[in-house]
Amino acid sequence: MNEKILSEFGDYLLSHRDEITPEWVLAVQREIDFSSPGYGGDSALADHLPELFQHLAARLRAPQSQHERREVSRTAQAHGKYRWRQGYKLDQVIREASIIRQILIRTWVKAFAGETTAFVDETRSAAEQLIHEAVDDIVADSAEQYMEEQQKAVSHLNERLAEALADLRQQKAATQAKKTKGDISGDVES
Repeated sequence: MNEKILSEFGDYLLSHRDEITPEWVLAVQREIDFSSPGYGGDSALADHLPELFQHLAARLRAPQSQHERREVSRTAQAHGKYRWRQGYKLDQVIREASIIRQILIRTWVKAFAGETTAFVDETRSAAEQLIHEAVDDIVADSAEQYMEEQQKAVSHLNERLAEALADLRQQKAATQAKKTKGDISGDVES
């Protein structure tokens, strides 16, 4: 594996991110139903892509770096939280990441290989593997954070429901106490 060529591929992706981003946005819009009320349009859709490119390029420069994995994880968690707040469905969050993987491997790995003759065999496979790992990390961390946000929302709703039920029970008890008091005073008057 040629680490210099991997690093150049990272730089190549960064230099083409202005082409990759609209390609990804268009593919996502074609393949995912965004009828959710929180969908904020193209700019919201591509919100975390610049950070992804930065982290992916850094990971291609230093394939063994755990630091970059943590940074990708942090970005992915923010993405999952943001998508929850926007009203996305979990499958939409996962599909977004899957689409960027397809675009990077099918289009941009191939394009770089066409321009760089040394980007073959082991080095190309390593680049594809790093893309797969980065996207897998993003999917896992985004989905995990999304589910945490969902669980927080469910817990909050359960708390509100418990409070509402307690209030209802108090109101019912107060109404019954008034009724009982009225029945007793009615019996006393007779």
